[in-house]
Amino acid sequence: MKALAAVLLLAVPTAARADALQDRVLASARAAAADRYAFRRTTRLERSGAPAKTVEETYDPRRAADGGWSLLSVDGRPPTAKDLSGWRKQGRRTAPSYSEIAKWFGGPAAVALAGPGRVLYRFARLPDGAVKVNGRDLSADTQGEALVNAAARVPFVERVRLRSTKGFRVMMVARMDSMLAESRYRQLPDGRVVPDGGDNTVTGSLMGKAGTLKASLAYFDVRPAR
Repeated sequence: MKALAAVLLLAVPTAARADALQDRVLASARAAAADRYAFRRTTRLERSGAPAKTVEETYDPRRAADGGWSLLSVDGRPPTAKDLSGWRKQGRRTAPSYSEIAKWFGGPAAVALAGPGRVLYRFARLPDGAVKVNGRDLSADTQGEALVNAAARVPFVERVRLRSTKGFRVMMVARMDSMLAESRYRQLPDGRVVPDGGDNTVTGSLMGKAGTLKASLAYFDVRPAR
């Protein structure tokens, strides 16, 4: 308990040591790597005016084909040739990584205790290059929130929420009005931090027709690959 109390005191915004816990979490995130674990992921897509769709994929960095990715199923059935073709046309996939938070977690933040062993960091805006959508940098118009598990063996960010504060147009035919992205992480027994799930919701319009797109992700069988 004394050790935990000391960690939490480091998160209290005093002039002498306001960033001690933040610096420790940031160093851990910078050391994380996406290509050191394998996993299975399901993504449920819900789009206005269309049936929901669930896609199941696996990732293993030790496999060269499709960059380590494989399509397992679509809506619970084996993928057809058409499914595989459409999946590959979506372009190169990158494995999600806890290291992504290092792009912005070190910035100025408001800090507050958020329950036993939890510290909440709020960021009024994110540094340039932290959030990009369709090649557009939304960092200056995005607020961030990070919930740190300070009671863990190595403190880590347990949940991230990113919220847009301003809409924008895409190629004159579409508009994004709002974006809310939540990512959740967990710590493996060896201390590595890996994705656990997330929910991304975008509202906007296409050719003047309003709608919402939501993607819910869940990760299973996460295991070290090297």
